[in-house]
Amino acid sequence: MINELKNNFTQTTVGSIIWIAILATIFNFQETTPLHPIWTVIAIGCIFGFIFGVIYPFLWNYSTFKASINIAISTVLNTIGGTLAVYLFSPTMFNFIKPYIIGIVLLTLIGHTLGFYAYSKMENRKLAAELNQKI
Repeated sequence: MINELKNNFTQTTVGSIIWIAILATIFNFQETTPLHPIWTVIAIGCIFGFIFGVIYPFLWNYSTFKASINIAISTVLNTIGGTLAVYLFSPTMFNFIKPYIIGIVLLTLIGHTLGFYAYSKMENRKLAAELNQKI
């Protein structure tokens, strides 16, 4: 129930924000409110929502790819999504981190690899406990 209420709250909040942004754009409220920052925040939220709300759950819960492919896909999409979000937020900040993108990719790869093995170990323990309980 808590998860359903949380999801309903999140969906309603995001939907309302997008609806208000669309109405403000259509009726040209730019005299009182600059709309570019609103659309930027919505775009960044959509990027993160797609990566962490769709891609990650699919890769780690439903896909049948090998672990190395899941790690590679997660690393690439996370890096692209993160750098795109930084660019949308501030092109100046993006230019500052651009020389370090190779390092960011390596750190992301290491993080995904460690995260995958920690997640696998935790899932294996949980599965073993369930199986032992059924015996």
